Amino acid sequence: MKEKYFYIEPEKARELLSQIKERKAAKRGFDSRVFLFDEYAVLTTERLKLRNVRTHDADLAFFDELIKTLMSLREQGVAVVPILGYCFDPDSENGKGYKFQLRAKGEELYDDAIMTEYAVWAQNNSNVYLSSDIDAKEYILSRTNYISKVPQKHFDKFISDIITILDNDVLIDFMGKSNFFYDETAGFQFIDLDSHTDYKYGLTEQKWGGKEICVYNGFVPCHFAGNAPNALDEKAISKIGEKEIQQLARDNRAIFEKCKTAMRNNGISEQQLNKALETIKIFGC
Repeated sequence: MKEKYFYIEPEKARELLSQIKERKAAKRGFDSRVFLFDEYAVLTTERLKLRNVRTHDADLAFFDELIKTLMSLREQGVAVVPILGYCFDPDSENGKGYKFQLRAKGEELYDDAIMTEYAVWAQNNSNVYLSSDIDAKEYILSRTNYISKVPQKHFDKFISDIITILDNDVLIDFMGKSNFFYDETAGFQFIDLDSHTDYKYGLTEQKWGGKEICVYNGFVPCHFAGNAPNALDEKAISKIGEKEIQQLARDNRAIFEKCKTAMRNNGISEQQLNKALETIKIFGC
């Protein structure tokens, strides 16, 4: 196993690895598992040498640079969850191994697994949810209401951090709401930052500014409608109940307004907002 540790002692990393065998993964992704400890998270990976899926980073030079950038951003007050180091099988094609991170505070913005579970339940017209003991419908309602009450200053910081991260050519995966955490003290945090933008890798000639990207993607705390890839499923939502739908729409509008205010407070113009909102459809708005 080849090791490279930047911000964690090798002995500590090896200790965490030794404890994984006795633990159940807290989360599972497409090709990864997440093991949580008091201060740390250990992630398995099959693709350590791949940046943004398609860029091969054979010597991990881009990844090493990214790790240093994330820690620099964190030291500047940007709420990124830094990567502390990694180890991998040098003979594996795409870098099978482990990443070590600090553990994010609070909970996921929304748990994508629960959101998907509710949509599948509604489509199948089943009497029970798929696998969890969590009431998925109640989760959507209560979590949306909770996020709607987040103070404006946390939304302002969230948008500010998005712009700063993107201006440093770090890619943010806006498709998954589980890629963001929220804590009442720490505010919004960013996880799963393991690639640069396409511009950094020479895959596109145009470099988009942080504000230009943010105005289309910074509404991620909201529920989308229409044909958006991560929009609320209309059939699923129709089964919530009329009274509950009205409450969900009110809470989502409150989140939407806070996102818009935060964008204005961070220098995004009305012209930029209006143009973006011609294509973005927000549930309840």
